[in-house]
Amino acid sequence: RQRHFPEQVRGPLEREKAGSDIRARTMAEEQHVEIVTFSLPEAYVYAIPPTATHAGHRADSWNVDEWLRAVRVKVTSCGDRGAIRLEDATSGELFAECPLPRDAAINTVVEPVTDSSRYFVLRVEDEATRRHAFVGLGFRDRDSASDFKLAVQEHQSQLNRDKEAARTRAEYEAQMAEKTAAAVAAGGPAGSTQTP
Repeated sequence: RQRHFPEQVRGPLEREKAGSDIRARTMAEEQHVEIVTFSLPEAYVYAIPPTATHAGHRADSWNVDEWLRAVRVKVTSCGDRGAIRLEDATSGELFAECPLPRDAAINTVVEPVTDSSRYFVLRVEDEATRRHAFVGLGFRDRDSASDFKLAVQEHQSQLNRDKEAARTRAEYEAQMAEKTAAAVAAGGPAGSTQTP
C-alpha cells in the first residue's frame, strides 16, 4: 500500500526533488552551448619532422618561414568537450581539429616546443576515422601564443572544477537522502525534537 508522508517531511522531499530537476536541466542545456574562449584571425600550421629525442620538439628544426597553411585559430568549449579548431584563414573552412582530452593531461595533445614560446605541436584528429597526425602551430607574437595557452589550460581547469563540483554534489545529495530516511523512520523532519 502507498505510504503517505506527513507534510513536514513531504515538503522538503518535494523541494529537494524540484531543485535536482532544475540542476539536471541546466546541466543538460550547458552541454549543448558552444563557447569560444580564444579566437585569432591568423596563425600558421607547419608540417613537422618527427622528434628525434625524448627532449621534445624544437621549432628551429622546422622551416618556420614556409608554413603549410595560414589558419584562424579557435579554442572552443561545449560542456565537457573542448577543441582547438584550425580554419582556413581565407575561406573559413575547417582545416584540422585538435580535440582536448577529458581524462588525460593537456600536454598529450598540445605540447609547447622547447626553444620558443610561440610554437606548439598539436595532435589533430579526423572525427570520422579517428586517424591522427601531429602538426606545428605558430603565432606571430608571444602575447597571442600566451593567450592561446591560457585558454587551453583554462578548459582543463574548468573540467577539474566540474568534476569536483559533481563529487561534492553527489556527497551532499547522499547525506540529504540519509537524513530524509532517518526523518521518515523517526516520524518527523531530520534534526527535529519531539515533545513527550
